[in-house]
Amino acid sequence: MEEHNITSLPIYSHDSDSIVTIVNLVDVLNYIIKEAVADEKLPSKLDSEKSLSLNNQIEVVMTLDADRESYRMFKADANEPIISVLEAFSNGIHRCLVIDYTDKVPPYVITQTDIIRYIQANPECLSGIDLDRSLEGFGLSGPRNVVIGKDNETALNVYRRMAEKSLTGIPIIQHDTEKLIGTLSVSDLRGLNYESINNLVLPVLKFLAVSESTLNPITVTKDVALKDALKTIVDNHIHRLWVVNEDKKVDNVVSLTDLIKLFSQA
Repeated sequence: MEEHNITSLPIYSHDSDSIVTIVNLVDVLNYIIKEAVADEKLPSKLDSEKSLSLNNQIEVVMTLDADRESYRMFKADANEPIISVLEAFSNGIHRCLVIDYTDKVPPYVITQTDIIRYIQANPECLSGIDLDRSLEGFGLSGPRNVVIGKDNETALNVYRRMAEKSLTGIPIIQHDTEKLIGTLSVSDLRGLNYESINNLVLPVLKFLAVSESTLNPITVTKDVALKDALKTIVDNHIHRLWVVNEDKKVDNVVSLTDLIKLFSQA
């Protein structure tokens, strides 16, 4: 995933060419949390035995939880209209395995990001939506309870909260001023290995620093135009936009799910 800058990977069956699931970084996160955290205690380091669990076969990460996306892999016919995919994406599905049952092209994965990129490059496909309208005008910026992490917490603790809430990213704020200073996401887990896994018990800002992640999160205000929000997402290869107020505090988050839901209702 790190090598190809992706967040999910199709998994083939042991004994056939069939794709049986799509493992994503949320599955990896939940596996790490399960291995590292027990009895509500957070370790000060991850011992070698837990680190070596990264060497287990990928099937141990494949979830049996019916609420997880990789358990109920969404599929679509390559020759059918895309509306069913948009409906799934607007309800929180992040990726879809597309199968051409005529066998003209091999199976491939389409993601929420692919949809957003297409719309941003082809705005004429949204004739029913005014892309110059602000996020506030679409009702996407009003204050709501956003799950946050604080700079005086460990990365592992914030990741545990992320797993509990089934999120893929959490804003990191200063514990005293509540101003936004960073983002911790499942993408930061790419490339984790035996040597670097102990970085998870570092304070979250140190973890982000050693994992070469940005401490300058991409933000917008409520009056930004929808077309500019789309461009910001595509240009910066991100999956969410933090909506901040004049005090640099997080009021809301606009996810790809939110945007696709808006587009599918147009």
